[in-house]
Amino acid sequence: MTTEELGYAEAMAELEGILDELEGDDLDVDVLAERVRRASELLTACRGRIARAQADVDRIVTDLEEFEAPEPGLEPEDGEEPA
Repeated sequence: MTTEELGYAEAMAELEGILDELEGDDLDVDVLAERVRRASELLTACRGRIARAQADVDRIVTDLEEFEAPEPGLEPEDGEEPA
């Protein structure tokens, strides 16, 4: 499965499996290189997903702050709480 097809949790689970393999003593050198390459791909994909999620959260927070901010020049009516 390609890294684009994997969800974040699936990619992390695969990474954990690779780490378990790498910690073992019976890993063939040819397999080792392939597993390290796959781990690198998974890490890159996970970091990209985290960066996109952070950008989405930042955008949402900015939108909320703009929505909640009072329009310039508008004062609350007597007895009303400021927004």
